[in-house]
Amino acid sequence: MPDMSVNAQSCSHCGLCAATCPWGLIDVPKDGLPHLAKAAAKLCIICGHCEAVCPTGSLQLDDTRLAPAGSPQQPAEIEAERLGAYLRIRRSIRRYRLGPVGRATIEQIMDIVRYAPTGKNRQDVQWLVIHDTRELRRITGIAIEWMRENSAGGNSLAARYNLAGIVKAWEKGRDNICNNAPHLIVAHCNEENHVARTDAIIALAHLDIVAPSFGLGTCWGGIFMQAAINCKPLLKALDLPSEHKPVHCLMLGYPSVIYQRPPKRNPAAIVWR
Repeated sequence: MPDMSVNAQSCSHCGLCAATCPWGLIDVPKDGLPHLAKAAAKLCIICGHCEAVCPTGSLQLDDTRLAPAGSPQQPAEIEAERLGAYLRIRRSIRRYRLGPVGRATIEQIMDIVRYAPTGKNRQDVQWLVIHDTRELRRITGIAIEWMRENSAGGNSLAARYNLAGIVKAWEKGRDNICNNAPHLIVAHCNEENHVARTDAIIALAHLDIVAPSFGLGTCWGGIFMQAAINCKPLLKALDLPSEHKPVHCLMLGYPSVIYQRPPKRNPAAIVWR
């Protein structure tokens, strides 16, 4: 059970902590300080909403599972026009500059990504960062061998993903799997935790959005994932925990091209009721 401490001098007894708790686990007596109900021992998901919403900063939630907050700053406000322009110009990057991204930069990004929402705040998504570019090329080569073996015959994946074309491009020096990106970030989770699979995609989407603010580009590695799912040697090379499976992945690196404007897109298909 987490430990809740409240500063009696600064607490305004506003009750926002109790009103915000998703499970109603905070009691606020008329003449006392907010405190956790007994049910919190089993039901509290340590979401931290109570601490985050306190207008006077009087409440603190502590638990051995909690890491320090990334920043004490006030909620950041971004004008809708600026945010919309930022999201519209985001592109899938398939051409990268030579040279690695520093680990410190990736750690900064992942420190933001860890705040992505998760089901019941379980935070079960884990990460494999293939930072060594040579290792990424070696692993990509394993995927190529699997594609070579399955590029002909009645394999349904062969035609769907043009495996023969990917192999032929590789032989000519073109990497159509990871686009010669210097790094690959793989989200993985316990294969029995179906909620965590969705959480992983949400977290990867956060990473996808955050990366351009660091001058980086990303691309979803769908072809790599098809190989990882179907190729046992590639899955073994990823060396994930025995009960874990990869969910999806993003290439990462400095883009070698700069997009000047967003492309045209279909209008949103919306049904109003």
